[in-house]
Order: sequence, then structure tokens, then C-alpha cells
Amino acid sequence: MSQNRIPGRRLRVPRLDPALKSRMRAAAVNPQLLLAAKAALAAALAWTLALAIPGTPSEYPYYAPLGALLAMYPTVSGTLKLGLQTVVGLTLGIVLAYVAVWAGDPNWITIGFVVGAGVLLGGFLRRTAGGGSGIASAGLFVLVIGNEDLGYSLGYLVQTVVGVGVGLAVSALIFPPLHLNDAVGQMSLLRRTAARDLQQMGQALEEDWAEDDARWAEVRDGLSASARDARSALQYADESRKGNVRRRFHPRDVREDYRHVEVLEVVASHTLNITNLLQDALHGTSRERPLPVAVRPALQSAFTAVGDVLDLWTVEEDDAAMLAAAERALRDLEAAAYGTSSREVPFGAAAAIGMSLHRILQAVRPDLRQADGE
Repeated sequence: MSQNRIPGRRLRVPRLDPALKSRMRAAAVNPQLLLAAKAALAAALAWTLALAIPGTPSEYPYYAPLGALLAMYPTVSGTLKLGLQTVVGLTLGIVLAYVAVWAGDPNWITIGFVVGAGVLLGGFLRRTAGGGSGIASAGLFVLVIGNEDLGYSLGYLVQTVVGVGVGLAVSALIFPPLHLNDAVGQMSLLRRTAARDLQQMGQALEEDWAEDDARWAEVRDGLSASARDARSALQYADESRKGNVRRRFHPRDVREDYRHVEVLEVVASHTLNITNLLQDALHGTSRERPLPVAVRPALQSAFTAVGDVLDLWTVEEDDAAMLAAAERALRDLEAAAYGTSSREVPFGAAAAIGMSLHRILQAVRPDLRQADGE
């Protein structure tokens, strides 16, 4: 066979298609897939360890994987919180069950007492015991299955603690996720959304959108949702760092990220204000005159210029020429708004919109960001 090989030809190893590699990588780091794998591993390890525990608790090994499952959460801090809530809820449920046992064998009165008191305690101790029906469920199990058997209660509690401990160990040591990239992506999306919305305000001027045009609501709803998502993503990313051993290898100043989100929320707030002002002013209201034709070109230029600044702006970089162009556009808008003012209407919508655009520009100016960080 070797004699039939063509000289100079090398054996080529087939390569995976880049798109396929990207999909495989995405599947490998899918949060739900990772959580499922870790939960399965924790349950299996908890069961194995539960069988090795001496004494009465070894008769109830099935509560160990249950404890691991109840404690499992995508973040390490979340797993710790759920684990502690599970143990506290179980302990309170056992106490309630033994209070009911003193009244006699399980009956409709004792069962009702345990369930009612458990749900009530769950509501009052939402942060400590997790709320919901955990306390009532634990108390019901102990009352109906264990009754006066102290060994059952002890086994239930010990094996649950074992499962929670295994779940916490797996959560902390097996690929604990950091969601920093998600937060950065949501912040970037909010910035681009605000920039796009300002560009759309210029489009609204050009196309003379009607007051009841559905696009006004779409702009507001999209920007509001993006602002909520950005803060939620950052809070979740911050939570994912707590107790996470990987944070040492991925250092990040989350306080700076929070300042970044605050700036973007200011930008979003002013953009929403601009949207409302323009919707009312474009055709006028019963109390306000329509936006003067003479001010519209300057207003449209200002929308475009400030939108361009937002589209480029990040925490680390800016474009001085683009920033200067936006400042010139705002000065032109100020002059146009002043030229269209009158004694009857000294402060028109154009001036108010110009002030909001000025506030947006102030929020993203690099010198102001540096002063804020000092």
C-alpha cells in the first residue's frame, strides 16, 4: 500500500466546519445543560455517600440525592442559599411534626395543623426557610411516614444535610459559571438600543410619525426592557462571582460595571423623555403648538450626532471628533430653539429635547467618567 502513495501528498485530517464547532461549543457551555449535568453528578455522589453512612441514616439514602437536587442552583452562592434554606425548612418541619405527634396518631387535625403552620412559617421566614411549601412538606413526611420514629427524622435530616453538602461541593468545584460576558453583552445592547432609538427619533421627524403610531410604544417598551435586562444581568453576574474559585482567574471591577449601568440608565431615561416629548410636540397638543418647521433640521442633526456618539461609546474608548460634532449640533439646536421661542412660548419642546440630549452627552463624556471614578 505504501508503494502506491503519491509522492509529496500528505494525509489530510478532515476539519470540523466552523459553524458546527461554534454550535458544539455553545452546547457545551449551555447553562441549563451544565446545571443538569452537575445536578445528576451531585445526586449520584450523594446516593453513593449516603449508603456508606453508618447507623440508622443509612436506611434512608434516598433523601441524600433529594437534598442535592433541592440545593442545586446555577451559581455557588445560590446553591449555598438554597441548601441552607432546605436544611432550616426541614428542621422546622420536623419540629412541627413532633408537636403534632403529641396530640396522637396522624388524623385530619394534626395533618391540617402541620400543613397550615408550615405554610404560615414559610411565608414569614421566606428568606430563612425559602418560603413555599418546604416546611409543610417536610413536616407532613415526618408526621405520616415517621410518626414517633426518631430514627426516621434523624435519617431524613442527616441524609438531606449530606446531599446539600455534596450539591454545594459540586456547584463550587465543577465548572462554576461566571456570567460576566452576559452582563457585558446586555450593557452593550442597552447602549446600542438607546443609540438606535435616537436615530429613530430623527426618522420620526423625517417621516412625520402620527401621534398614535405604534412605533412610539415599540421604542419605549424596547428601551425599558433593555435597561431592566442590563441591570438584572449585572446583578446575576455579580452573584455568580460570590464563592466562585474562577473569579481569581477572571478579575473584574464590578463596581465600575455598576457605574457603567447607572450611566446607561441615565441615557435610557433621557431617551424615553425625548420620545415622549417628540410624540407630543410633532403635531402639537391642545395646550402646545406643533414643533416649528425651522427647528426640525437642527433637531434631526442633533439626534444623529448624539446617536453616533452612543453607538461608539464604551467604558474604555471614545471618538473626540464625533463628540465635538455632537456638541456643535447641540449648539446649533440651542440657537434654533431660541430663534423659534416667543413671549407666549419661551420654552418649547425643542429646548427641552435639547436639554435631554445635552444630559446624555454629559453622561458619556470621557472627562466626566474619569472624574466620577476618582
